Amino acid sequence: MKPKDEKKLDAVVAATCRMAAERGLLGLTLGEIAKAAGIGTSTLYVYFADKVALFNEVYRRAKREAMDFYGGEIDPSAPIKSRVRNVWNRMLDHRLRQHDAVSFMEQFTGSAYMTEESRDFTAKIGEGLLQIVAEGQQQEILKTIPVAYLASFFIGSVRETTRMIRAGTITDSEESRAVAFQLCWDAIRS
Repeated sequence: MKPKDEKKLDAVVAATCRMAAERGLLGLTLGEIAKAAGIGTSTLYVYFADKVALFNEVYRRAKREAMDFYGGEIDPSAPIKSRVRNVWNRMLDHRLRQHDAVSFMEQFTGSAYMTEESRDFTAKIGEGLLQIVAEGQQQEILKTIPVAYLASFFIGSVRETTRMIRAGTITDSEESRAVAFQLCWDAIRS
């Protein structure tokens, strides 16, 4: 069997994310995705049996790239607040630079297409970032509430800051980032 062409896979991932950001995930067809990726529909079927397989692969690739970016350059010896700020800023940078992939991931996560394998993948690759939360809670720096609550406020803060920057409501400056992060920090700290 011929190995899959990574360039074609990259084109499929990019086309899927772009189309989901432009039109929404639901209703996309494999034929439309193949055309946008510059390949034949029959070629796409060689790579993926159906939309579920395609969307889960696109999600895992986008999620891996995002998590690698969020967790990059974190000094484990830095104070908790510094590490949280670093992740917050890196997540904001990623959302601003990779809007299509982020849009796809958000739509996919809430869809019926997500498999248990992708849920497990998400939990596994997020363990490093969750370690910061666990450490912060043990040191009584972060609120000792279920992590899901902390994560939802943290991610919501980044999401809304990204939305305001993209809409031009606020500028992407050190000052606006400092204000937005401080509001987030004030909400999650003990």
